[in-house]
Amino acid sequence: MKKKVVMERITKISQADDGWSIKFWQKLSSTKRFSVAWKMLEDYEKFRGKNGVKFRLQRTVECIKKI
Repeated sequence: MKKKVVMERITKISQADDGWSIKFWQKLSSTKRFSVAWKMLEDYEKFRGKNGVKFRLQRTVECIKKI
């Protein structure tokens, strides 16, 4: 079983910056980042009382023409 990595930082709000958060997310692989972000969306929807919502990525269509 893979060890779970826990990172935490205690600071005053007035002294908080984005540096720690950026380092945290950069330590994760892109697959893991996507997985965690997706889980946060699910948790947010549960918090709002919308259980069972199925998420999907927005798709855009472009027309590509030869010049």
